[in-house]
Amino acid sequence: MLDLRQLDLNLLLAFDAIYQQRSVTRAAQVMCLSQPAMSNALRRLRDLCGDPLFIKSRLGVTPTLVAHRLADYVRNALECLRDGLKMIPAARQSSPLLRISCLDCLQPVLLDALLQMPHADWQVRYFQPRRRDALQELAAGKLDILIDLDQPLAGLAGLHKQVLPADHYVFAWGEALKEPPRTLQAYLAQPQIQVSSRRDGLSPVDLHLGLKSLRRTIAVSTQSTLAAKMIADRQPFGLSLPSRVASALGMQQAPLPLDEPVPLQLALYIESRYRFERSREEAMHCLLQALGEPRAPLAVARRA
Repeated sequence: MLDLRQLDLNLLLAFDAIYQQRSVTRAAQVMCLSQPAMSNALRRLRDLCGDPLFIKSRLGVTPTLVAHRLADYVRNALECLRDGLKMIPAARQSSPLLRISCLDCLQPVLLDALLQMPHADWQVRYFQPRRRDALQELAAGKLDILIDLDQPLAGLAGLHKQVLPADHYVFAWGEALKEPPRTLQAYLAQPQIQVSSRRDGLSPVDLHLGLKSLRRTIAVSTQSTLAAKMIADRQPFGLSLPSRVASALGMQQAPLPLDEPVPLQLALYIESRYRFERSREEAMHCLLQALGEPRAPLAVARRA
């Protein structure tokens, strides 16, 4: 039997990180270690257990049967230790940090939901990395929660995806516009504000229109939905936004005058690395409730 006096606690953290990430390289990143140091920890674990534990594969490493059997015990032991350390007064002085990437207009909504949790004392940090880098930053432990378009997680072990209720695009307007366009011709002629984090590229609405050789009138482009809302309150411009976003901005909304709704599928992504705690899992469920069902699509307006 293994003598616990020979066991370095850091080896359990290394084991849990490799098991969650299915990659020695990514495990080293989330533990802020060099890859040689993580490889050395794995070698020591193999010597202690008398088993390879992880076998090289095309996408990283694959746990052996012994590793699978050991994983739950290690995770539960680490969680119990974290819960015990929370009882130490010095450990309770610092508030837990939660790093979230999402649209700027959703940030106040999510913060309200977090602050309504019992004993909520979060330090919330909002980031908006480039879309192509967001999942990598999540896997590397630079983010805790990401809300973005639904996309596959191929090759990114250690991440979990929760698909949000389906949304749809609507026409949204502010105080400066008296009424929404009722016909397709009026919609295409109506000056609109394009909101995108990218410098160029087409939105799902533009792709939908492009298939019919149609194009709407873009008067202003901005990367901020909050800035777009301020512009729409001053200028008679409209926006084609997801219903959930329009609701978060407090804007009036009407269905797009198209033959069928333009859908949008978002997802909430979390990283399940070794430092993931129950408190963050509770926060995730709280955010899922805040991002509940959007408004149901109304009847589609007729064309002219």
